[in-house]
Amino acid sequence: MEVFKAIENRFSCRSYNGKKVSENNLKRILDAGIKAPNAGNLQCWRFFIINTEEKKEGLCKSALNQRWMMQAPVFVVVCGDLTNEKRFYKKKGEDYLMQDCAAAIENMLLSATALGINSCWVGAFDDNAAKRVLKLPDHIIPYAIITLGYSDEKAGKKKRHALDSVVYFNEFDNKEDEKRLFPLVKHFGKK
Repeated sequence: MEVFKAIENRFSCRSYNGKKVSENNLKRILDAGIKAPNAGNLQCWRFFIINTEEKKEGLCKSALNQRWMMQAPVFVVVCGDLTNEKRFYKKKGEDYLMQDCAAAIENMLLSATALGINSCWVGAFDDNAAKRVLKLPDHIIPYAIITLGYSDEKAGKKKRHALDSVVYFNEFDNKEDEKRLFPLVKHFGKK
């Protein structure tokens, strides 16, 4: 699937039909994650494959008890290892680590979509509870739980702000080049 099509088709799936994700496809998704851009090419992300009911249940409870998650056959918990990030970047290390992991997550979500696999990026969870479930040491920080599986649910039309409402030129509130970049706006009005 072409990248723009994957971007358009990706949605946060919260209903899975139980069909398993093959090991080969899971490997391809994880491989897309490690190809993400990252600060200093330190590659400090860590991916945990969760496929037991016990661990899934523990993570589900840590994620505000979102029961729909249990339908997904596999989770990938994306964590960051602070060890090298802090050594190289000091206080900024944790910020860079979060950015690195977010880039890896998006690569995985888009590659899953390209493979016809549904996913959801779950960010609402209790970090400490998730750390206990995964038995993580202090220097490993969980950033996201990705649910993966297949669904009969289809992506609806995503509501997004109009591009001209979020783009500025060179500084805040400067829309000087708006008519050149968004020439059709005058015909349809601003959203």
